Amino acid sequence: MSNSNFNKNGVDKSGIHWLQYAAFVVTAFAIYFGWAFFYDASFHHFAEKIFKFLNCNGYNPLSYCVMRLKVDFYP
Repeated sequence: MSNSNFNKNGVDKSGIHWLQYAAFVVTAFAIYFGWAFFYDASFHHFAEKIFKFLNCNGYNPLSYCVMRLKVDFYP
């Protein structure tokens, strides 16, 4: 796979490195995620479920982590 828009250093014709494009995309997603997390209740609920699953450590079986996704509240 070669892309002729970038030179061997990863810079395109306008002088922008490909990592700058990647940083722009990551920043855009972070801004949208932050806005949606605080201003959209359904997205906030969805994000909390993802955080619950990611917070599951390796000592618990996968079935326990999946069970945590199904419940809305746990102590």
